[in-house]
Amino acid sequence: MTARPSPIRTERGVALLSALFAVALLTVVVVEMTDATLVHTHLTRNAGNAMAAQLLARSAALAGEALLSSDDANPPGVTCRQNPWALPLFGIPAGSGVVGLQVSDETGKLDLNSVHEERYRTAVQSLFASLELDPSLVDRVAAWIKPPGEAMATGAASIYCALDMSCTPREEPLHSLEELLLIRGFDEPALARLRPYATVVPRADGKAGPAQSVNPLTADPIVLAAIGCESGSPPPDGCPSPFASDEAKNEWDAKFLEWKSSSCTPEAQRMLKTQSNLYSVFATGTVGDVTQRLRETVRRTGDTTQRLWWQESRLAEGMPVEIR
Repeated sequence: MTARPSPIRTERGVALLSALFAVALLTVVVVEMTDATLVHTHLTRNAGNAMAAQLLARSAALAGEALLSSDDANPPGVTCRQNPWALPLFGIPAGSGVVGLQVSDETGKLDLNSVHEERYRTAVQSLFASLELDPSLVDRVAAWIKPPGEAMATGAASIYCALDMSCTPREEPLHSLEELLLIRGFDEPALARLRPYATVVPRADGKAGPAQSVNPLTADPIVLAAIGCESGSPPPDGCPSPFASDEAKNEWDAKFLEWKSSSCTPEAQRMLKTQSNLYSVFATGTVGDVTQRLRETVRRTGDTTQRLWWQESRLAEGMPVEIR
């Protein structure tokens, strides 16, 4: 005869299993809640870091504007790369983060909005060739920014649209180099290659202006060679800020004129000037593992600066997303 299990033992076994199941379930819930709390805490911290980094980048940009509007840091009359504003500043501690600042003279670059002038377009094509970019891209830029109704031998600008969907050509001057990405043939690597040597000079009225003069005191030798000056023959160094006397200024002017007449073609000589009022500012702010970037173009008028163009990375781009 088989012994039957005691009802008491059976109830105790069921109770033990239920208790173990409840403990396991509570453990899973606690672990899940702890994980979710840690993830949300991390996201919240990064959101705060992104906002702080953005404020640091904006503060660095304001510092760049202050440098440009100061006669001590940016002496009027002659603009040189030896001036204090041209000193790159990166990794500067600021509160709980670091900031970076790089100011560039835009008149030391070739203006893509001036390619309608034949002589200037030839110089830009030469620049593209030296950077191993297709010179025919310059014709596409000219077609893209041509005024409405003006005939272009390069064909309709709409055929150069880089987007999968149809897009309307700008038919007015570009406001930033980033707009080149709308034109077929341009990509991010091409923009990175162009940025140190090319610019677009935006105008408040949206109209095309005369070809921009080039400042040889801040231009790269590649730019000088493109307009018709001997490569590797920069203007006289030691540009004073400011000149100690009228005699010192006259002596420097004489040396500069001698360099210009001996190293540059007559056409290039007419494209040169030594005073600048257009600058680009690149500012960064980093807090934790989040970095915010800001670019702007400013025009100096007297002791003030005017923002012509402004672009900064969105806060969402600097924050990780929750993947679960």
